[in-house]
Amino acid sequence: MKNYLFIVFICLHSFSSFSQIAFLKGYIVNDKGDTIRGEVKINPKKEQDNYSKVFFKEESGTQKSYKPNKIKAYGFDNQHFTALDYDGELKFYKVLVIGEISLYKMMFEVINMNAVSYAAEYFITRKEDKKMTSVKENKFKKQLQEMMSGAAGFANEYDGDKKINEESAIQVIKKYNNRTGNE
Repeated sequence: MKNYLFIVFICLHSFSSFSQIAFLKGYIVNDKGDTIRGEVKINPKKEQDNYSKVFFKEESGTQKSYKPNKIKAYGFDNQHFTALDYDGELKFYKVLVIGEISLYKMMFEVINMNAVSYAAEYFITRKEDKKMTSVKENKFKKQLQEMMSGAAGFANEYDGDKKINEESAIQVIKKYNNRTGNE
């Protein structure tokens, strides 16, 4: 009986492990700028992997893993990632908003007392800027006001305090990017 229960436990555990990883319809943009359609392999329990590599299956069935130095971008399920410089090394950034003002998210590993965790870092940039600005979470509204000079009233709609409110930041920047006239 113990052996039977052990086998059932192993089977159930294996099934749940396999159900976590999935292929979703997606794309990659190769280094020549061509968009190739296929499927992106994702593991929802390891979101941080999306920022360092992508496993892609072309429609022809060819499967390959790509790092940011080999492709320009990839995406799946309305999530888009682009390869950008991070301290001299290319990383995938999640594109939260793209436009006159763009907002990106990057995940990185944090080790604290031998425990590994992951934290997000946000970056903002204007279309004409060559360099992204690191978001200071407790000063994000002020950064938005500076970026939105001439229409800084949009920044006042941002609802966040010491931690960045990603959803509110996305809404405010989209609203600013989609404005029809000046304030």
